[in-house]
Amino acid sequence: MATPVRRTQEERTAETRGKLLDATIQSVLDVGYAATTTRRVTELAGVSQGAQTHHFPYRVDLVGAAVERLAEQRIAEAAEKARGLPQAQEARGGALLDLLWQDFSSPVFTIFVKLWIAAADDPDLHARLVPVEREVRGRILELAAEFGGDLMKVPGWEGRLTLALSAMRGLALTQAFEPRAKRGRDPWPAMRAELERLLVAPDRG
Repeated sequence: MATPVRRTQEERTAETRGKLLDATIQSVLDVGYAATTTRRVTELAGVSQGAQTHHFPYRVDLVGAAVERLAEQRIAEAAEKARGLPQAQEARGGALLDLLWQDFSSPVFTIFVKLWIAAADDPDLHARLVPVEREVRGRILELAAEFGGDLMKVPGWEGRLTLALSAMRGLALTQAFEPRAKRGRDPWPAMRAELERLLVAPDRG
């Protein structure tokens, strides 16, 4: 019989932290920041209250670390998908927009929005979110520039991309939080067409 491999203390610590952070992310998505108590997180993670306190003494530390973990995953996933963009330049603009929209329309975006709303009345949480948001925004712009190819030669490219990102953010907020009796036609295809023209149209001065 094979001898069981004993895990190191570092491995056990990483596993415990990972469980706590994943449980925090899931809780914020399910019930929001206010209801994401340390007790709820420890129950979801299957970790003792003492272990949680040891790793993250305060709730804001726990949530802050969870957001940082989520941001890293968000950036890595976007980078991986960006490598699969089509080589044909005429198809690259629309494909890039689709990639960005996948991020905005994902549960990850919903989590960030819920936390930003809570941060409006919580200075400590706000302080933890600001550098994370800057990092995510900066990396998204870098990825778009890296894989944009000849699109970057369009005059005012960065400003156009920023406008496109703002439009997508607004649509994502509407789709996720605006109350409606039933969902109508998917608005993304029409917005995608307009944003693609924005990104590739020559500057008319």
